Amino acid sequence: MKKFISGCIVGVCLMLGTTVYAEQIKQFILTPVTYPIIVDGVEYKDAKRPVLNYEGSTYVPLAKLGDITGVDYVWNDQLGRVEINTGKGQFYSEYNGDIPNYASVNGISSGKRIELSDGKTVVYAYDVTDATEGYIQKYVNELEKQGYVYESDTSDDEVSYYSKGDIVVALTVMGYDFNVIISKD
Repeated sequence: MKKFISGCIVGVCLMLGTTVYAEQIKQFILTPVTYPIIVDGVEYKDAKRPVLNYEGSTYVPLAKLGDITGVDYVWNDQLGRVEINTGKGQFYSEYNGDIPNYASVNGISSGKRIELSDGKTVVYAYDVTDATEGYIQKYVNELEKQGYVYESDTSDDEVSYYSKGDIVVALTVMGYDFNVIISKD
């Protein structure tokens, strides 16, 4: 009798553990779409990676979406995530889309935005570890591609100045920050 009761207790414990585990599993029922998906005038069809529908929303496999729209996506193994670059962050938005965004150019985290009280100057501060010579050179190349010209540095500070019209972009290291300083007259 003791063995029977012990067996029942063990069985009940196993059933409770299984029940709790089963509640955590979510199932989604997706169905193939019955309507065409048109991208730039061409219908998307892929039997191996079909477009699916879930509760009225359309789902396209990320890899195929990137391929057909030209949006860049990568798997960041170090951080364990998918990163998508739509191109929207390539420029500092408040400057009419012509000043390259340092973070976007180099694929790093966005900097801290600091607006100075003069109303003309904005500082983007990045961690100094993101100021490698390669990153800075890549950024300078982007500035030059947008028409910015290097201005000679007459100060004692280590600041690189680039200008285009009434906009000046300065690059400097202050303490533990690498700064992109943008000033508009």
